[in-house]
Amino acid sequence: MIRDERISQAKSRIASRGFGIWYILLLVTLLYRQFYLRQGPSDYWDIALIFFVGTFYVAIASFAQGAVHESMITRFGKRTVPVILITVVAVAYFQGRMNSVVDLVEAVIAAFIGLALLGLLFYYLYHRWEKQNELDD
Repeated sequence: MIRDERISQAKSRIASRGFGIWYILLLVTLLYRQFYLRQGPSDYWDIALIFFVGTFYVAIASFAQGAVHESMITRFGKRTVPVILITVVAVAYFQGRMNSVVDLVEAVIAAFIGLALLGLLFYYLYHRWEKQNELDD
């Protein structure tokens, strides 16, 4: 069967946009339940699980398959890391868990350690993919 490249590209573009829509809608749902309805995580854990599993799958698969390059990683990291740190602090504050400077420092350190571990995983997956492709050539 002959595959038309235009059809393959259109399917990929549709799937990518569909994931983007899914991602934004789930994020809005989580934020709505957390801040507007004032529900606790035990009330929406299933939606959060779907959101984070999907997000981590795409991120890990992208690095493991070499779908990113180093300039994308640097550009993405410069924007995303501060946003995640600020988001963690804001969520902790609005949940009432931010009562002192010590709580602030603990939240920032915990988020930074989590991001560092995730960054190391992505680094490992990306360089593993690079080595596998150098061996195949």
